[in-house]
Amino acid sequence: MKIAITELRQKIEKTLNKNLNNDQARVVADYLLWAEMSGIKTQGIVKMIGSEPIQDIQPSGEIKVERDTKLSQLINAGANAALLVSNIATDTAISKAKEHGFSIVGVHNTFSSNGALSYYTEQIAKQDLIGIAASRSPGSTAPFDSIDPLFGTNPISFSFPTDNQPIVFDMATSAMTFYGLILANAKGESIPENMAIDHEGNPTTSPGIAMDGALLPFDRSYKSSGLGMVVEILTGPLTSAAYCDTALTGEWGSTFMAIDPNLLVDIAQFKSQCSDLVQKIKSSRKKHGVSEIRLPGEKSHNLYLECVKSGQVEVDEVILKQLGYV
Repeated sequence: MKIAITELRQKIEKTLNKNLNNDQARVVADYLLWAEMSGIKTQGIVKMIGSEPIQDIQPSGEIKVERDTKLSQLINAGANAALLVSNIATDTAISKAKEHGFSIVGVHNTFSSNGALSYYTEQIAKQDLIGIAASRSPGSTAPFDSIDPLFGTNPISFSFPTDNQPIVFDMATSAMTFYGLILANAKGESIPENMAIDHEGNPTTSPGIAMDGALLPFDRSYKSSGLGMVVEILTGPLTSAAYCDTALTGEWGSTFMAIDPNLLVDIAQFKSQCSDLVQKIKSSRKKHGVSEIRLPGEKSHNLYLECVKSGQVEVDEVILKQLGYV
């Protein structure tokens, strides 16, 4: 059902005030609204329901910087919400890269998912930097030929500045997101075939059974499994977080990188050529029956702009009811 964006924001921030102050609630609400408005429903306000709703997160400590150099920083999140700490890490990555040309920021000891990584990499690209972000979570995805959920859904995102809207690519290395399972379970729906297995390794279309079993790698082969492993390393051992674990209380980890194209080429040239690359792709010959060639993230961006124009956003009614918003 459609709901006014201003009304939804007020309701979200009020709910988040349970454990977040006003400024923190605004930061988290900014992300949740962006995800809903962009049509990324598995990464939006569904994060306010399920087994670990954001508003119920009670930090075990303060957000602390454990290591800091001119190019890097390692943040101990103190079990604060990842959606909050990831914004801090993104701002830090931008600041250091602006000054020194490159930066890498690691975060560990966050609680719950930091959502769609494109939200953070797009912010980096809008500062004329190349953005890279990756994240791991408690095990939910089985490595190739295994039936044990050792990897998280392990998303990775890249962003590049252009003369117009940044090029943004964001993907999970699993066949679907874990919150996709939560959303399907909440709506009483089945998931598609060949997405998940039960605890014994048998195929399942039940989201509840899949949560007790494992998701599959996105292409069901060693290639996506290998990419999931790479993300596990970059966001587990590299950030002092856990790895190959299934404990929801474990060390969630994320890595954010920002690169100034000026290290290699003039930024104006880089942006112009990225814009030209976009145009070449979109003007290439189309397959039969295809009306438009779209780039990754383009549909989500257009949906976001439509919501901004209308002042309303489409939200799953079952989620609104569970939150008491309708």
